[in-house]
Formats: sequence, structure tokens, C-alpha cells
Amino acid sequence: MWLNGFPAVFLLPLHPHCVFPTGLAFDLRNSLYGQHLASEVILKAVTGFMEDNNPSKPLVLSLHGSSGTGKNLVAKIIAKNLFEGGDLSTQVHLFIATHHFPHSAKVDTYKAQLQQWIRGNVSVCPRSMFIFDEMDKMNPGTY
Repeated sequence: MWLNGFPAVFLLPLHPHCVFPTGLAFDLRNSLYGQHLASEVILKAVTGFMEDNNPSKPLVLSLHGSSGTGKNLVAKIIAKNLFEGGDLSTQVHLFIATHHFPHSAKVDTYKAQLQQWIRGNVSVCPRSMFIFDEMDKMNPGTY
């Protein structure tokens, strides 16, 4: 799946290690500067998703912007508010395209490994967060 070359955040249905994002609005409002529209959209999407007891699909957020606009900060804020341990939680998985998928000749291997990794982690914890950074540098076909 191609998300216009920018970090993507995937959230899957609720798990006992998750916490409800009561501090999410505060953290977004007080940590993101000049991004009030993004904060509002993210808050509405995440809280709406969390309030759904039986979501039929994962929540996918595609965050766009140049370096320094807060994309990774948003991912950390979401993780902090949804998972015990924040982005260090065993339910939060970070993939950096240039680090995890560097070779164009290995696209088929990466794709298979990524699918296996996601399936395996979701089977252990149905609600997981997968962050894909530097999507613009990921070899087409990996996603």
C-alpha cells in the first residue's frame, strides 16, 4: 500500500494493554505548533476509532509534510496516549524504509517478511500500532 511517500500510522482493534486517549487532546494541543487543523483531524479520527467497540477496519493515518512538521511527534503522541509504555510498548512497531527495506532487489523478501511480521504481531495483540517512516524512500512493491 502506497501512502504518498509519507509516514503512515496503522491502529488495529482494542487490546487490554491499550489505554483510552484521555490526554491525547491536551498533548496534541500543547505539543504541535501551527498544526491546529491536523490536531483536530487526528483527535477526531483516533477518538472516534477508540470509541468504536467493534471496528471493521484498522485506522490508517497518512501524515504528510516536510521535515520538521511534526509527523513523528504525532506518532509518538498517539502511542503515548494509547499504549502503556508509549512508543516503547511491545504493541508499537516502527519501520524506517531506508533502514528496514534498503535494497530494491529484495522487495519480494521485504514484502513477505512485513506481512508475516504484521500478521504475527496482530495475532498476539489485535490492537497494534505500525509506524512506517520515510515512505517516500521505500521501494515500490514493498508495501
